[in-house]
Amino acid sequence: MPLNPRRTPRRYRLLGWLLLGWLAVLPARADIRDDDSQVGLPGSLRYAPLTTSAPESLQAAQRELQLAEGGSPGTTGGAHTRMATVLLQLHRYDQALGHAQKALRFYQEAGKPTASSWLLLGRVRFAQGDTGRARVSYVQALQQFGRLHDATAEAHTYEHLADLYASERNWGAALNNYQRAYGIWQRLGNLRSAAVTLHAIGRMHLEQHHFSRAVYYLRQSAEQATALHDSVGVAYALHSAGEAYATVVGNQEVALGYYTRALGQLPRHATPAELAATLYESLARGNVALGNADVAERYLAKAQPLVQRAGSKARLAQVFQRLSDLYRQRGEVAPALTALSRYVSLQDSAAAERRAEQVAELRTRYETEKKEREIQLLIKKREVQEANLRRQKLARNVLAVGTVLLLLTVVALHRGRKEQLRVNLLLERQNAAISRQKEELDRLNRTKDTLFSVISHDLRSPLSSLYSLLTLLSMGTLPPEKIAQHTDRLSRTLDTTLRLLDNMLNWAATQMQGAGPRTEYFRLDAIAEECLTLLLGDAERKNIMVLNHLREEHPVRADLNMTRLVLRNLLSNAIKFTPSGGTVTLSATRQGKWWQVAVRDTGVGIAPADYTKIFGEAGHHTTLGTAREKGTGLGLRLCKDFVERNGGQLTFESEEGRGSTFRFTVLAAEPSVAPAPDAVRGRSLGAGPGVAPSVAAE
Repeated sequence: MPLNPRRTPRRYRLLGWLLLGWLAVLPARADIRDDDSQVGLPGSLRYAPLTTSAPESLQAAQRELQLAEGGSPGTTGGAHTRMATVLLQLHRYDQALGHAQKALRFYQEAGKPTASSWLLLGRVRFAQGDTGRARVSYVQALQQFGRLHDATAEAHTYEHLADLYASERNWGAALNNYQRAYGIWQRLGNLRSAAVTLHAIGRMHLEQHHFSRAVYYLRQSAEQATALHDSVGVAYALHSAGEAYATVVGNQEVALGYYTRALGQLPRHATPAELAATLYESLARGNVALGNADVAERYLAKAQPLVQRAGSKARLAQVFQRLSDLYRQRGEVAPALTALSRYVSLQDSAAAERRAEQVAELRTRYETEKKEREIQLLIKKREVQEANLRRQKLARNVLAVGTVLLLLTVVALHRGRKEQLRVNLLLERQNAAISRQKEELDRLNRTKDTLFSVISHDLRSPLSSLYSLLTLLSMGTLPPEKIAQHTDRLSRTLDTTLRLLDNMLNWAATQMQGAGPRTEYFRLDAIAEECLTLLLGDAERKNIMVLNHLREEHPVRADLNMTRLVLRNLLSNAIKFTPSGGTVTLSATRQGKWWQVAVRDTGVGIAPADYTKIFGEAGHHTTLGTAREKGTGLGLRLCKDFVERNGGQLTFESEEGRGSTFRFTVLAAEPSVAPAPDAVRGRSLGAGPGVAPSVAAE
C-alpha cells in the first residue's frame, strides 16, 4: 500500500513516497519537504512548519486574518497566505484553496510578486488531485521566480513539478525536472537538498529500468548523506539500491544486504516508523523469494505494529495477506485463515475509505469549479463597472490635452539636453585628440633633444681631432711616420663618426617618421658574412679571433636593413669591448619558428649597476672600449627597437670581467624562399660561412 502523504514525517516524505512507489501506484501528495512552507514567501511571511498544536496554529492564523481585514491589500494577502498554508497542513484542502486564491488576488491588487501565491495554489490543487491546474500554477510560479532570480524557490518548484509528473507515472518529465532542481542545488551549495534530489533521480531511472544509472545516482545520494551525517537519508538510498537489485536484476542476496545495511543506519531514537516498516517488509519479501519462510515471518511480525501505528489500513491488509500466504505455504491452516480474515476485513475498510476519499475529491472539484464560475461572473460585473467609469472620464479630455502639451515641452527640453550632451562629447573627443597630439610633439621634442645632445657631445671631439690633424699637415713640419700614424688614427675616428651618424639617422627616421619594417626573405648567414667582412679590420688591429658558426643556410623573414644594422652593431660592440687576444663568437640556433642569434665575447662584461642603462631606457649612456674607442650611446637602443619592430626580442647575459652574450630572435623562413641579399650574392669572402679567420693585430 502506498505511503500516506498526510501522515509521513515532513523531512523525508519525498523519499518515502518514492520508496513505496514500488508497492503500489504513486499517490498524489500534499507536501513533501521540511521547508516547503517557506518557499518564495515575502520576508515577514516566511515561517516554519507547525510546531504548536493544530488548533493553536489555526487560531493564530484566524486572529491574523481578522486584524488584516480592511488593511492594505499586501497585508491582507499575507494573512490569507498564512491561513491557506495552515489549512493545507491540516489537510482541509477546499478551505485552503479559497484562501490561496484570495491571497493571489490581493497580491495582484497590491502590485507585489505573486510567485509564492502561485506555488501555494499549485500545492493545494495537487493535494486535491487536480494535477492539470496544479501544473499550470507551478509553471506560473517558475516563470515569476525566474524573473525574481530566486534560485532556491525555483529549485523547490521544479521538485514539486517533478512530483506531479511522477504521480502521473510520466517518469521522463519527472526526471527532467529533478535534474534541473539538482543543478540549482549544486550551484547554491545546498548539499542536503542535493542528496535528496539525487535519490529522486535514481528512483526515476529505476522506474524506467535503467539499472546502472539508477544504482549510480543512489550511491551518490548515499555518499552525500553519509558526508552530512544523515543516517535516515543513507537508509533511504540503500533501500532503493536494494530495490534495484531485487526488481530489475533479480539478485535477492545483494538486495537483502542493502536492506540490512539500511536497517542498521536507522537511529535508535526517533526512528521513522514508516521507513522501518518498509525495510522489514522488503526483508520479508527477499527472504520469501529465497525460501526463508521463518525469517520472513519474523520481519513481517516486526512490520505489523509499525504499519498499524501509521494508520494505513490498505498497507496493513497487505501485511496480513503476506502472512496468510506464508502460513498457507507451511501448511498452518489456522494462522493462515486468521490472517486472511484480517486481510479481508481491512480490505473492505480500505475500499470504503478510498470511496469516501473519491467522493470528497469529486465534491471538492465541484465546489471549486462552482467558485471559479462565481469568480468569473464577478469579474464580468467589474468589467461593466469599469466601462461605465471610462465613459465618465471622457470629461477629463481637456486635462489630458494639457498634459500632452506639457509632455511635448518636456520632450523639447529633453532633445535640447541631448544636443548639449552631444556637443560636450564632441568637445571631449577634440580635447582627447589635442592631448594625443601634444604627447606626440613632446615625444618628438625629446627625440630632437637626444639628437642635439649626441651631436654636441660625440661629434665635437672627432671633428676637433680632424681639424687639428689638418692644421698639422698644412704646416708641413711632421715626419712621414708621424703623418702615417695620425692618418691611421684619423681613419678610425672618421669610421666611428660615420657609424654614429648612420645610427643617429636610422634611429631618427624610426622615431620621427614612424617607419615600419619592410619584410622580405633573405639568408642570415650571408648577412653575417657581410658584417664580419666589414669589421675584419677592427678585429685584426686588436688581435681578436672572430668565430662564425653559421655554416649552413639560415633563411629568415624580416627587414633586411634593420637586421643588417642590428648584427653589425652587436658584432662591433663585441669587438669594441674585447681586449687583445680575446674571442668573439657568432652562432644561431633554431627555436620553433624563430632563429635565436647569439653574439658572445670574452670582453670586460657589464657591471650589474649598468644593466638598466644598456638599452638607453634610463637616459643616454656610453662607455669607452678596451682600446679607448668611443661609443655613440644609440647603438643598442636602436638594435632593441629594430628587433622588436620585426617581432623578436633582444636580451643579454653578462658577467663583469668574463664577457657578455647578446641574443636576438628573428622569424625563420623556408630555405627555398630565402635568397642571399644583393649586397653579398655571388660574392666570395674567402673564409666562407664557417669560421672567420683568426687575425693577428699589428
